[in-house]
Amino acid sequence: MPTAVHISFSENKGDLFQNFNYRCFTILAARHPGHHFIFVFDKPFDQSVIIHDNITAVLLPPQIKNRLLSWYWYNYKIPRLLIRYNADIFISDGNICSLRTAVKQCMILPDLSFLQKENLFSKGELKYLNKYFRRFVAKAECIAVTNQYAGDLLAENFPQTKSKIHPIGYGSNELVKKFNDEEIRLIKEKATEGKEYFLCYITAASAPNTTVLLKAFSAFKKRQLSNMQLVLLLSDSQKENPVKDFDNYKYRHEVKVIASPTTESAAEITAAAYAAVYLPSIKIMEDPGLQALKNNIPLITADNEFCKTIYHDAALYTITAEQNIAAQLMLVYKDENLRNDLINQGRQLSTAFSWHNTASKLWKALTASTQ
Repeated sequence: MPTAVHISFSENKGDLFQNFNYRCFTILAARHPGHHFIFVFDKPFDQSVIIHDNITAVLLPPQIKNRLLSWYWYNYKIPRLLIRYNADIFISDGNICSLRTAVKQCMILPDLSFLQKENLFSKGELKYLNKYFRRFVAKAECIAVTNQYAGDLLAENFPQTKSKIHPIGYGSNELVKKFNDEEIRLIKEKATEGKEYFLCYITAASAPNTTVLLKAFSAFKKRQLSNMQLVLLLSDSQKENPVKDFDNYKYRHEVKVIASPTTESAAEITAAAYAAVYLPSIKIMEDPGLQALKNNIPLITADNEFCKTIYHDAALYTITAEQNIAAQLMLVYKDENLRNDLINQGRQLSTAFSWHNTASKLWKALTASTQ
C-alpha cells in the first residue's frame, strides 16, 4: 500500500520530533517494512530524519506560506505526485485535503476549535475554512481525530462524516525521566531557591487565563501562609509574560517565569513541581497536562467536557474563576491522600497516550478505508 504523507513544520521548528504525521508514520514504516511510504515535504528538510529504507522523501515546492499557496500545492502539485508514485492513499496535514485527485485521502484533525467561538485562527483562516471545510470532509475517505470530543463535535456539525470518523488518541512526547531526591532538591534550588511550587503551563490555549490564575494564587497565599511559589512555564508561542501589569502584582517575587525552555529543562521543572495547573480556554490537544501526569505530578485543569474526555478521574477540575482555582490549589496542597490518588490515577491514564498506540489506531483506520 504506497502511502503518501504530507510532513509539514513551521519555519522556526525544523525539529520533526513533535510533528504528528512524522512521528506516527516513522513508527508505521518500521512496523511494515514491506510497505512503501512517501514523505512529502513542502520545505527543505534534513535527510537524517529519514531513518527507514521503505521511506522515500520528496521535496515538493513551493513552500506553503499562505492559504493561496496551500490551495495550489494541494490541488495541483499533490495530484501529479500521487500519480507518479502510484499512491493508494494520501494523508494531509491538518484541516485540508486535495479536491482534484481520485486517490483516497485521510485527514488528521488535532484542532477543531475553528468550529467554536474560542480559537487561534485568524479571520482569513476562518473565512477559508467556512468556505471549503465542508468540501474537504466530504472528499476525505477517512477522518482521524485525537479524542472522542473532537469526533462528536465534527459529527454534530457535519453529520455526513459520522461513518468516516476514527478516534486515534494522541501521542504525548516522552519527556519522563526518573529523578532522585537529591536531583529534585537541586532543581528546586535553581528554580525557586529550594521552595515547593505550583507549575502553570502557559501556552497559546491557556495564556488568556494567566491573570485569573495569578489572582487565584494571591487568594491561596492569603489563606495559606506558606513559602509555596508559582512557576509560569511559557511555551515557544509565548515570548513573554502575558500579564502586562505584572510588575504591580503583589506576589511577583514569588512567581518565576521561565520562557521557551528546552525539552530537558521542561522535563526537570515538571518533575520537581508539587502540582501542575493547565487551564486552556481553547479546546485543542496540547501536551502539557499529559506531561504532568506522566511525571507523577497531580493536575488541576479546566472544568469542561473536552478536558474530561482527556483526563477523566486523573485531574482536579475547576471553572476559571479566582476563588474556584484557589480552592483547588488549597485542596491539592492540604489533602495528601487526594494528591497521592491523583498521582496514581495519572500514572495509569498516561500510559495510553503514546505515539505507538496512536500509530496503531491510525493504521487500523487507514487499512479499513482502503479495503
